[in-house]
Amino acid sequence: MKKLIILGLVGILLVTVIGLAVFVIYLDSMVKAGIEAAGPQITGTTVTVEAVRLSLLTGEGRVKGLVIGNPKGYQAPSAFKLGDARVKVNLRSALTDKLIIEEIVVEAPDVTYEAAMAGSNIAKIQEHVGAFGKTIGGSTPAAKPVKVSGSHQKKVQINHFIVRSGRVNASAIGRSVTVPLPDIHLKDLGKGSEGTTVQEAFAQVMGEINKSVLQAVSSSGKALAKGAEAAGETAKNIGSKAGETGSKAVEGVKGLFGK
Repeated sequence: MKKLIILGLVGILLVTVIGLAVFVIYLDSMVKAGIEAAGPQITGTTVTVEAVRLSLLTGEGRVKGLVIGNPKGYQAPSAFKLGDARVKVNLRSALTDKLIIEEIVVEAPDVTYEAAMAGSNIAKIQEHVGAFGKTIGGSTPAAKPVKVSGSHQKKVQINHFIVRSGRVNASAIGRSVTVPLPDIHLKDLGKGSEGTTVQEAFAQVMGEINKSVLQAVSSSGKALAKGAEAAGETAKNIGSKAGETGSKAVEGVKGLFGK
């Protein structure tokens, strides 16, 4: 009888180990599929990922070749190309109500900024992210619940979000220029007992990226002509900080592409 029990326990352990091994093997592809499924609903554009590498032992991961497409009506094939992003997660928080992400580091992203009378492509994505977040949270009477494939409303805390060594390819009225993207370092997103949703955190990140992009354009001391004015107004309507920066950018960057 004891032998049968032992054999049964060994069998259960083997099945568990095999199951975990299969889960680990397919975890990367599962996360990749989740990003590509949920991303378009959040950004309103196409989202593709080349590869995802995650370690359940260390809580570290890498995302390679993340590309966020451009909204409809813009010419460039993409708005963001993130060659390499590193993530460090506090594994002890994985089973709690709030997932703690120690850091997200994005290295050398390529940002395409297209100015137009209707606003910039970056501002359009930011608008969609903000609207999606409101719809998820049901913060307005007219909001309808939206389900995102592979996601849930678990709260998150991001201790450090860093973007460095990036560049902005800015274009307007048929002309273009490439300028460095100021480094970004956001701290303590969602810190506190309540935390924040992924959508809210993403909206904050997009707001900071929009502001940083406008700063990059304004650093040349010239402007994106009418397209920049429209983008500045759009940013102003989205958030006070981004709006203030957008307005200053419009004033400070006159003539970026000449007359």
